[in-house]
Amino acid sequence: MFKPLVIATILIFSGQFYGQYAHNSSLFYQTPGLFNPAAIASGYEDFSFCTGFKMQHPVMNGTKIRSNSLIAEFKISDGPMSKNHFGIGLTAMNEGMGESKMMQTEVNIPVNYSIQLNQFANLTIGASAGMILVGYDPTLPSWESNWTGWNYNGTMNDPIYINDNLSRSSNAAFNVNTGILYQYTTRNKSRFFGGASINHVNKPKFSFTETGGRMYGQMVINAGVDFTTSRRDLRIQPQFMAFKNGPNANFIAGVMFENILRNGSDMTNILKSTTMNYGAFYRWNDAVSLNVNYKTSNFRFGLSADVTVSKIASANKGLGSIEIFFKSTHLYSKKKTKLG
Repeated sequence: MFKPLVIATILIFSGQFYGQYAHNSSLFYQTPGLFNPAAIASGYEDFSFCTGFKMQHPVMNGTKIRSNSLIAEFKISDGPMSKNHFGIGLTAMNEGMGESKMMQTEVNIPVNYSIQLNQFANLTIGASAGMILVGYDPTLPSWESNWTGWNYNGTMNDPIYINDNLSRSSNAAFNVNTGILYQYTTRNKSRFFGGASINHVNKPKFSFTETGGRMYGQMVINAGVDFTTSRRDLRIQPQFMAFKNGPNANFIAGVMFENILRNGSDMTNILKSTTMNYGAFYRWNDAVSLNVNYKTSNFRFGLSADVTVSKIASANKGLGSIEIFFKSTHLYSKKKTKLG
């Protein structure tokens, strides 16, 4: 007689836990706009598009955890004589898990303003607004026999009955994020950057029940350097990103190396160059992420593989996830600004 209550409790807990899940992308350095609205349109390019796919624990049995992402960003000048600019974009993330197809979709529209502080530094302040939608299909899970030993209980294991007790099988909430980003470029074109964001500022109410609860606010801090070395064909790019979701925290840090296979001297050739990037990151108490990507002309594509170093390695055979991305970067028109 208590089974519907037990199952409902499990589903409620799963929904609240999934709502607090921080997307752990091993390609975070390619998609900072997913985590900080100030990072949108903050690079050399005028507009870009990036899409990615991630599959977690691919060798384990059962339904996999998968993620799909899309980021579009556009730079808008603040006037013909101004060095400041606006950034506007679209970010979308869809993640699914479990046999009941638990799914979370988050869509935001970030807007920011970048101020050129001096010849070398700029500061960007941004915010985004959007929606979060969570849902599941209560008819998909497999239920035990409803034979009680004396007769059949028609409601004990009935997904529709359970769904009625949960009040809804989907839930939508308004979401607000804010962020700031500082960048400094030296005379030899090394770039230092650091940013912070507070996501889910309004703590959206997000549950499968009428009473429900609210999401934790999420704090994200990221920083890094894109070093110019004595070798013109090599750049070194250490960076990190840290998350804090209520009582939960995560941290990923590492370094990428960029071999420039073909380069030029003006701004357009930043986009037209050909490069090979490779490196590794460590996600605290979880995995080592191996990364490689290749850029030619205006297009970059790559992949990462997480090698599990926690106790779960015995279950997933050491393969935590596979992640791939494709990115396209463009300029509105040819720029004559020299890099050096």
